[in-house]
Amino acid sequence: AAPSADVVATPREAHTPPPIASKSEVFMLFLSEREDPEPFYTKLADRSVAEFPFPLLDRFVLDLGAGPGHYTAALQRAGATVVPIDLGAENMRKAGEAGLAAVQTDATRLPFPAASFDGIFCSNMLEHVPEASQVIDEIERVLKPGGWAWISWTNWYSPWGGHDITPWHLLGPKMGPKVYERIHGGPAERNPPFDGLWPTYIGRVLSDVHSRTKLRVLDAVPRYYPSQRWVLKVPGLREVVTWNCLIMVERIDDRRSTAGGAT
Repeated sequence: AAPSADVVATPREAHTPPPIASKSEVFMLFLSEREDPEPFYTKLADRSVAEFPFPLLDRFVLDLGAGPGHYTAALQRAGATVVPIDLGAENMRKAGEAGLAAVQTDATRLPFPAASFDGIFCSNMLEHVPEASQVIDEIERVLKPGGWAWISWTNWYSPWGGHDITPWHLLGPKMGPKVYERIHGGPAERNPPFDGLWPTYIGRVLSDVHSRTKLRVLDAVPRYYPSQRWVLKVPGLREVVTWNCLIMVERIDDRRSTAGGAT
């Protein structure tokens, strides 16, 4: 199956791989992300794709929650044909200015037939939807059997979990926003909790994915320090010390999932 006829994929481009920023360089750029986001997200995208564990050359990939298209461009440079989607009008404008054929649509109701994509890339989007499980429903549906999904998100109790209300989010999703509003005289301008940002927890997402007969978890790691994957096996601790959680999954062939469920 292929995406509907009115969706135009952004084709792959042949480029020399860009120089990859070190972790320390990416972190330093993060410190000025609010004032100048472009350098940080461009370098982070190139670094993420350079470390990618799945084949990209000639693959048909969905960039789920593509934003202004930093990852779409990096995936293209690696040889993939990419369909970037996002719900935000401003992101659509920026993607268009960058020459990307982005699709404005809801990640919980994707306009694509089942089994459309070889792979799905979803970076830092789950925490921006009210129900992360509905996004995973769609990932499961539109992936081809044997296809992969690379899914990362900022968990609520991570050092950056509250986004603009950090560090008050550590008081909890109810108390934290109230304290922030009292101090600052109103809600956060970007991604206020429960209106652009929703509490998303590692344990709940992992439990959801593990419960699905058509998805298999290949790996789960802290995105920015993957060698410390043991952290994700410790409930409680993982919610606090994992800055950003990354899970990699495979879409299981329908015949295999049916056979597995029957045994």
